[in-house]
Amino acid sequence: MNTWFKFLLFLVPAVATTLYVLWKFSPEQTVIRRVNVLFTCLEKATLSAGTPSEKAERFQGLLAPTLTIHAPHPVESGTIRPAQAGQMLKDFQNSIVSCKISREEESVRFPAEDHAIYQATIAAEITQGPGRKYPMRYQCRIEFKRSGNDWLAETIVLTPV
Repeated sequence: MNTWFKFLLFLVPAVATTLYVLWKFSPEQTVIRRVNVLFTCLEKATLSAGTPSEKAERFQGLLAPTLTIHAPHPVESGTIRPAQAGQMLKDFQNSIVSCKISREEESVRFPAEDHAIYQATIAAEITQGPGRKYPMRYQCRIEFKRSGNDWLAETIVLTPV
């Protein structure tokens, strides 16, 4: 009995740790972590981590060599390069007081081994000054392409809800 107990004391944590590591580094969780970083770059609060330039640099690292955006005004639509997207993000960050984004009904699917589609309903509240709050709600789709070990965003589609 004593030997079995010792064996179980080792086996249970080892199996739990292995399952956690497999889950944590699964493609789905990797894509969700990339999305978390992307939305963190867009958000701005009084105690935000990072300057607009630092966020823009981090944001550019998440993007494919070309990014296609389909979105209603005030978001610019079209195909752009990461440097242009970074500049747009800096301009946005410098023109607002705050931006808070919440997400619901997140899902990730993989139509191909090197292609992932993230979907969620997002609510954004942008404040440009006293009494100038703009709540927006979108159905968001972000398409990622695997490049080496990274998943890079290549298409962002925002549809008003």
